[in-house]
Amino acid sequence: MHIFAKTRYRILLLMCAAAILFSGSGCKKATIQFGDQFIDGNYTNIVLIDTISPVISTVFRDSTVTSQTGKLLLGSYQDPLFGHISSSTFFVMGSPSGLPDFHISAMYDSLVLRMVGDSTFYGDTTISQRLQVQQLNETISFADGETSLYNTSNFSVNNAVSGAVNMFIQPSRKDTVTIRLSDAQGEALWSLINDKATEVTTATDFEQYFKGLKISPENPGVNAAVYGFSDTVVMRLYYHESNPDVVQKYIDFTLASRNKQFNQIKYSRTGTLLDVTIPEDKEIAAVSLHNAAYIQPLTGAIMKLRFPNIREALLQRTDFLQLMSAELILPPLGGSYSYNFMLPPQLSAYATNINNTLGGVLGLTGSTGSASAQYGDLTTDWLYGQDTYYKYDVTSYLQQQLDISGDNTNGLLFLPPSPSYNTTFNRAAFGNSQTDQPVRLKVYYISVQQDQ
Repeated sequence: MHIFAKTRYRILLLMCAAAILFSGSGCKKATIQFGDQFIDGNYTNIVLIDTISPVISTVFRDSTVTSQTGKLLLGSYQDPLFGHISSSTFFVMGSPSGLPDFHISAMYDSLVLRMVGDSTFYGDTTISQRLQVQQLNETISFADGETSLYNTSNFSVNNAVSGAVNMFIQPSRKDTVTIRLSDAQGEALWSLINDKATEVTTATDFEQYFKGLKISPENPGVNAAVYGFSDTVVMRLYYHESNPDVVQKYIDFTLASRNKQFNQIKYSRTGTLLDVTIPEDKEIAAVSLHNAAYIQPLTGAIMKLRFPNIREALLQRTDFLQLMSAELILPPLGGSYSYNFMLPPQLSAYATNINNTLGGVLGLTGSTGSASAQYGDLTTDWLYGQDTYYKYDVTSYLQQQLDISGDNTNGLLFLPPSPSYNTTFNRAAFGNSQTDQPVRLKVYYISVQQDQ
């Protein structure tokens, strides 16, 4: 084909595609004769199909990594879709560095725990709830071969409560929460500090002496909110010296290691649409969950999407010549989200198989030839709720599936990208073809028909 002919073909093809995009849904054809240089004596069309229904399901994970995230999650709330959810956090404090020389008048005042909010929340922030602090009875350790801790991890704590506070904060202000701890605990630390004992001057000895802390909602059944805090949590010991004026001073104990800070998530789906028995393969079809699939990784829910009939739907068409483009649109179910129960701003799609293992991320090749991850980039219609959706280019992915002639068990898993997937409770629900707002696939292909 000459350069002029190639250019002519590309321009006409693009014009045709633009016309189709504004022509409505269904199966549409625009007949354009490109000439003998393309296909001798044939008419070439661009056809839009939007009647291929993706198959969706929910995959349930037993656990999710919640360590090394830089975030503390604390509180409890009731989610109309996912049930009652509560979160506690575990962490290890490090020994203080560079202990000063104390004046003979130095005296202990108090021991407090300070946390700074990061403005995130899930649930109703107008309801107060009480947090409690307990000291660990055992050091935080990893299972054999592991370097992470999970939402299901647990370590025993002392039944005695070291401190508690009624928490009522405004997340947008990034409020600081201060919890006064036991004076008996504080005075014991003060005595060791004064003696500059190895229990407070050596990191390993301090961890054996002060094994760590757990912060949790005192009543995990309260319907309030879960709040996010940064992991800059500080345990501060206040003391004063009189030399001769009274001067208040303090010593800070900071987080020893992000590796040993994790959030423990507990949930009950009783009375919700997800109150079902999880099968051995951990996957439930949308038809068994009221025609919907769900996403909230912190409680183990991930949506899976497949195109099992794509090969038959396209290759069995006598006019099919070539896949041109394919667009996947995911509209969340109407009424499934609100300002208190937000949608994830982004959702990544990962290749998977019959075992539901996480593979490579769905990418998009740009004009430079390099591929970049797709995140769906949520569009939200708060006014009418009709134009809220995530959108993906699945052209390359479907082309790969068309090349598989045998039984195709491949699919895509959808979840928020890191670090959101294990630090937020944002969630989503999507409907199948039996709902008013189903997930949709738009396929454009080039077809040819012989001259009549």
